[in-house]
Amino acid sequence: MNAIRRFARGYVWLVETFGILSMAVVAFVAVLQVVFRYVIGASLYWSEELMRYLTIWSVFGVAGLAYSRGEMLGFTVLVDAMPRLPRQMVKLAVRIVIVVFLTVIAWYGFDFAWRTHNDLATALRISMFWVHLSIPVGCVLMAIHVIAQQFLPEPEPQSEHIAFHSGEALE
Repeated sequence: MNAIRRFARGYVWLVETFGILSMAVVAFVAVLQVVFRYVIGASLYWSEELMRYLTIWSVFGVAGLAYSRGEMLGFTVLVDAMPRLPRQMVKLAVRIVIVVFLTVIAWYGFDFAWRTHNDLATALRISMFWVHLSIPVGCVLMAIHVIAQQFLPEPEPQSEHIAFHSGEALE
């Protein structure tokens, strides 16, 4: 079990680092593009493509982690109000539907990526396979998170309650 925890921590560190670094590169390239366009007077023709593809990879790469942390938009008021057993059954059914959906998207996403492996990005001149591969990779990672969520203990819901008492009126 200790090895699984170490693996999980390493995986989370890797995904978080990838997300942070890719967004840092996007921000740096955006600033660089502005400087080159408006100060130097010469645009970086490849900057928009790089930023777009890094953003796509970042979103698909960290989406599973966001799901596990409960950071995805969800409407759970009715499910949360159910007794424990029906709530667990509904969550299992929803997770099965999500995994099936992600599997289908991953399958067709890889097929699409493979069919575009001879196409090149306009500015970067890389195979579009590498860009489109983000879809199946992201779907598989998210499916793993959804499956793991089913077997991990359910965390206690954290309320985002902000205390405001009558004595704390704005003054």
